[in-house]
Amino acid sequence: MHFLATVASLASIAMAASATGPACSAPTSNVQLANKIVAEAATDIDAALSLAAGFKCPAPMAYSPWTKACSCLPGQSFDGKTCSGTALVGAWPMPKCSASGSTVALSAFCAISPVKFTKYDATHAWCQATVETFTFCAEAEIEAEISALGLGINLDVELDISLTSKISATLRATSAALAGFFVETLAEAVVIFNTNAFGLVAVAADVEASLTTGLFAQLKATACLLGLGTCQFDCVSFSTKGCRNYIDVVGALGGRISGLVGVTILSDTVLSVSSTKVVSTLHVQDMLCTATKLNTPLVSEYKFTC
Repeated sequence: MHFLATVASLASIAMAASATGPACSAPTSNVQLANKIVAEAATDIDAALSLAAGFKCPAPMAYSPWTKACSCLPGQSFDGKTCSGTALVGAWPMPKCSASGSTVALSAFCAISPVKFTKYDATHAWCQATVETFTFCAEAEIEAEISALGLGINLDVELDISLTSKISATLRATSAALAGFFVETLAEAVVIFNTNAFGLVAVAADVEASLTTGLFAQLKATACLLGLGTCQFDCVSFSTKGCRNYIDVVGALGGRISGLVGVTILSDTVLSVSSTKVVSTLHVQDMLCTATKLNTPLVSEYKFTC
């Protein structure tokens, strides 16, 4: 299975906006937790989730279910000790849909869950820079359908993906892609990126070869607590705008994406754009099939076969 997800560093799109829990527990306890995870949770997803439940984001970072990572407030950066800079207030910036190079007509959208999304509007609640929201580009043809269904008009209305005959394949695929990005608990993020339960744990040699000396020193200084064994950094706890993403998996590890700045969802693929204008293709079905290991009913709801 190809899990082509650049989901650990979507910071410039959906950085966490408020703390969701207590400050980070002592480094020692997290290191001990990491040892247990690496040693015991390679194949048992339930055991991995149980062990990962003890992890907390380093203070003053917050957890975002969209980025699958801890991060500073929008607009801030992490200097190795604390979050600094001026926090973003109000709406997320409107995504630049032309950046992906897609030839399909695109529009900007905001989401608060995989089944609650609407056309981008800087005044809309789902477009505000919070830990729960996400901005992205998708095919413009779904705009009318979203409006007809009342999505975003009534904030309680959500997309019923079981109504296969009543919603378009494009709309369903958009929701499926969002589901592939969405993880509800920090424990799930830890399991995905800091254990080998999914085969996604990064190889230390690859990371060290691609890191500049200064950045690697900074990462080590920030106590990358869970990155032990074959992962030399904490993939979950370092998601700051401009921070390199070492979790891009293109069949095998290697395709590093730095500072993801855009996501475009098409009918069966997701195009991700890095800060260096590199465009990568993510397959919706592959993302969703991997996500089903954490949420078993998910794939059947979207009518995908894994």
